[in-house]
Amino acid sequence: MLEGTDVKVHLIRHTPEMEDARRRGGLRTNSFIQLRKLFVDGRPVLEVNEMGDSESILKNRSHLEGTAQQLIKRGIIPTEDGWGGWLGRYQAALRECALRLEQEREQSELTRRRERQRDRDRSHGR
Repeated sequence: MLEGTDVKVHLIRHTPEMEDARRRGGLRTNSFIQLRKLFVDGRPVLEVNEMGDSESILKNRSHLEGTAQQLIKRGIIPTEDGWGGWLGRYQAALRECALRLEQEREQSELTRRRERQRDRDRSHGR
């Protein structure tokens, strides 16, 4: 059983890929992982991507930015849903990152508009 960042508990059937990861010392308690079902030669295969300790992911700027950007592209602004514990801290970190990215995008757009206006003013002799 895994607790997902979607605030759901998932029952994941044990697979050979999971056994391999466990043999290598992975899939430990409090690990942050990403699971993806792929098809190789028409057969389902589970890809296990271990991203480190769940506490360290809260400070992993590239993970948070990448996740926030994916959500923003889908029109989703992460929220804090009032959860406690690690999941609440993850939601807060993701929301903070998304808000910062949106603020940076807005500031960049404002700067581009000002530069275009300045260039237009110069070209019209103002």
